[in-house]
Amino acid sequence: MGPPDSHTPAGFPSRRPGGFLLYCEIMTNPPEQRILILGVGNVLLKDEGVGVRIVHELQARYDFDPNVRLVDGGVLGLSLMGTMMEADQVIVVDAVRGGDEPGTLYRFNWEAKPEHIQYKDSLHQIDLMETMGTLPLVGEVPRVTVLGVEYEDIDNWGLELTPRVERAVEPLLTLVLKELQELGAPARPKDKPLEVRNVFGDPSQDS
Repeated sequence: MGPPDSHTPAGFPSRRPGGFLLYCEIMTNPPEQRILILGVGNVLLKDEGVGVRIVHELQARYDFDPNVRLVDGGVLGLSLMGTMMEADQVIVVDAVRGGDEPGTLYRFNWEAKPEHIQYKDSLHQIDLMETMGTLPLVGEVPRVTVLGVEYEDIDNWGLELTPRVERAVEPLLTLVLKELQELGAPARPKDKPLEVRNVFGDPSQDS
């Protein structure tokens, strides 16, 4: 057989002698979705810091695929827009008010947030709502899933979580790990877990 038609663009069918077409197909693997685990809250106000605590626990105890990023979002609010827009899937971990007993866990999609979930009880939550409202103005919005825990105290100063929220740390970690598993990016336990410390460098509470 002779060479393909030199005028045929790359990747398009090439005509061979005798009227046959040779189809050249370039196979590419779909890109992995970029996953962001975002812990938000003020660690100085007791239960408000539970989302940040979860991110630190994950970083200390697990390894993750390259497409998974963990971020301590603190109370950065609108400053997190760029970070969120770089992701395809965002998992927000936070303290929320749903009216149930402290320590109750919640999972919901941001766009389908249940009406009984109050997401405006603190300054960082107001900032997060403003951030989510602004994202559609700057580009394609990532899918956002909230994994939350009912808080008991976000009004008083303190680095420690209240007892019932402290007991919810491990179940909330399990919920995050399950979410990653279902997204096809399972976490792997570290051979040598690190010690989790608070903002002042002291060890966090044992779960």
